[in-house]
Amino acid sequence: MLIRAEEADTKTLERCHDGIGALACTAFPLARAGCDWLRFLHFDVVEPSATIGEHVHADDEEIYYVLEGRGTMVLDGQRFPIGPGDLAVTPAGHSHGLVNGSSPMRLIVVCAAG
Repeated sequence: MLIRAEEADTKTLERCHDGIGALACTAFPLARAGCDWLRFLHFDVVEPSATIGEHVHADDEEIYYVLEGRGTMVLDGQRFPIGPGDLAVTPAGHSHGLVNGSSPMRLIVVCAAG
């Protein structure tokens, strides 16, 4: 099944997971495509200096792929620089968060059943 860009829903999320600032989140309607193992796929644009608060996905796994921008990925409390082409994987039961740098960060975020 093909999902066109105009079918996606874009909204602004303020203080994502108790973070700071905002991000624009474009979510694709995967349930309509029969993808029950794939919880969501987002294209996100994180504002400069914004953060996604560290949080745990108890029953699913999440992947962040950085298209543009630089920041710090927090994985189980440890901080790592992250930039274009980098991939951060958070297995079920682990925590992650993001601290953006001084320019917009563009990400693809995929969440799958753990």
